[in-house]
Amino acid sequence: MKKNLIQDERITAQRHKIQSDACGILLIVLLMSILVQEYVFDAPFSQYAAEFACFFGASMYIVIRNIVSGNDLYGTKNSGKKLLVVNSLVTGITVTVIVGISNYIRYSEKFTGSLLFAALAITFACGTFTAFLGLSLVHILNKKRQKKISEKLDKEEDEI
Repeated sequence: MKKNLIQDERITAQRHKIQSDACGILLIVLLMSILVQEYVFDAPFSQYAAEFACFFGASMYIVIRNIVSGNDLYGTKNSGKKLLVVNSLVTGITVTVIVGISNYIRYSEKFTGSLLFAALAITFACGTFTAFLGLSLVHILNKKRQKKISEKLDKEEDEI
């Protein structure tokens, strides 16, 4: 006979929070490992391919699972578009800083001031635009799922 233990919801919620934090920390460490191997150690991709696959696989799983589960990734309706633009700009700046430092370390003797600025400007524009497209796709999918859930709840409410 199995013994079913009743667990306190607060304890269960706290365990889930701890596991969620551990997952976030692990993803940050994986990303840092990828960046260090790529830009500091100048390692070939095959050396950090496993970390790359784990990081992006886990990130995609988290986003897709939240959308499918109906969790609103962007919070309120008004902050979604602002958050989309801010995240795109932050991503563009981050990509520009990482690529700029890497290129400066590798090619500092070949770049002059205006050429370096032009390369950074193009990198920022491309990084921001690409991030905006990707995040827009996630935002659209999230909005569609939220609308579908809302319609389902409204239909169930009307039936009652």
